[in-house]
Amino acid sequence: MRERITQARDRFDRLVRSADPSLDRGSDWTVQQLVAHVLTGAHRYRDFVRHGDYHRAATPGGVAGFNQMELEAAMAPIPELADQLKALAQEMDSFFDSSTNDPTTIPFHAGGVIDGITSQTNWLGELLLHGQDVARAVKVPWALPERDMLLVARGVMQIAPAYLRSGISPDADVCVAFQSPGSRPYLLHIHHGTVETHERRPDDRPDAVLRLPASTLTQLLYQRIGPFSAIGRGLRIVGGRRVWVALKLMSYFEPA
Repeated sequence: MRERITQARDRFDRLVRSADPSLDRGSDWTVQQLVAHVLTGAHRYRDFVRHGDYHRAATPGGVAGFNQMELEAAMAPIPELADQLKALAQEMDSFFDSSTNDPTTIPFHAGGVIDGITSQTNWLGELLLHGQDVARAVKVPWALPERDMLLVARGVMQIAPAYLRSGISPDADVCVAFQSPGSRPYLLHIHHGTVETHERRPDDRPDAVLRLPASTLTQLLYQRIGPFSAIGRGLRIVGGRRVWVALKLMSYFEPA
C-alpha cells in the first residue's frame, strides 16, 4: 500500500508542477484549487497525527462547503502548495505504517469512523482521482490502475454510511451487489435509514448484481460518472430481482 501511495503522490507532484493553475476543464475547481484541496486533505492527516483530531463536516451535506472553505484558506501558488504537500509525506507515511492494523476508530466526516487501511485507501483515492481532474484539465493521459481502484473502492464502502443523504425515508430498501475482477463480491444495502456494507454472503438476495471494472466502480461510488457512463466503461447488470434500482442507487448519497 505504501508503495502505491508513493507512486501516486510522485505522479501527482510531477503533473501539477507542470500544469497551468487557471485551467478548469472537467472540474468545478481550477487546477490550483484542486491542488489546494488535496493539500487540505494532507492537513487533516497531519492534525490527527499531532493532535488526535481534525476539523470535520458535521453532516453529509456539509462536506462540499467545508472542503471549499478549507481550500480557499490554503490557496497559494502551485509550486508552494506542492512543496507543502511533499513536506508532509514522511509524517503521513509514518502514520500509515503505524496504523495499518488499527480498528475502526479514526474519526471521519458526519460522525463516521474508519480503520487504518481505509485511512490509506482514502488518501490513495484523493491523489489518483484529483490527479485525474488535473490531467483532464491539461489534456494528458492519467491511468487509474485497477488494483489501486479496488483498494479505494474497499475504503469507499466503509465511508459510505457517512455520505447517506439526510432525510432518506426509513422505508427505502435498496440492495446492490458489486463484482469486480480480482475481488470478492461486495454488498451495499440501504434500509431502515442506514447503510450496511459487507462481503456478499450466500443468503444475500440483492435487488441488482453489477459486474464492472474497479475503476468504473470507484468513479461511480464517488459520483464522478453516472450509471449510463458506467455502462460505456464496462458496467453490466448480471442478476437480481429489481435491477432498475441500480440506476438510482447513488441518488441516496451526497457526492464524495
